[in-house]
Amino acid sequence: MIVKILQKPYLALLYSFLVLGLCIMPSENIPSDVDDKMAHFVSFAGISFLWLWVSPNYMKVIIASIVFGFIIEFTQRVLPDSFHRSFDVYDGLADAVGALIGVGLFYVANLLLNTKKGGKDPF
Repeated sequence: MIVKILQKPYLALLYSFLVLGLCIMPSENIPSDVDDKMAHFVSFAGISFLWLWVSPNYMKVIIASIVFGFIIEFTQRVLPDSFHRSFDVYDGLADAVGALIGVGLFYVANLLLNTKKGGKDPF
């Protein structure tokens, strides 16, 4: 069961839902010593990297990751005031930059692994 969850589509889905859950939970449940923009950046780098592992369609993953980030921001806007969440365009930008960096990391990893494995699919 655990092995199946760690396979390509399930891992990307699980990680995406984890990020969604963290982004919509009340802010008092999140450690205050975490840099918010860095957390968005790293989270969305992971999202785009994992989704490229599932489907190596770069443009589709870039667009979907960025749209997902802004959907989360709009969702935060409509959450009750008690959640202490709001729309922040800079969070959306951090998501977008993170998504692009994740794509770049995937591209580089793919190049390096393809070179070492003689051109075979590394993932």
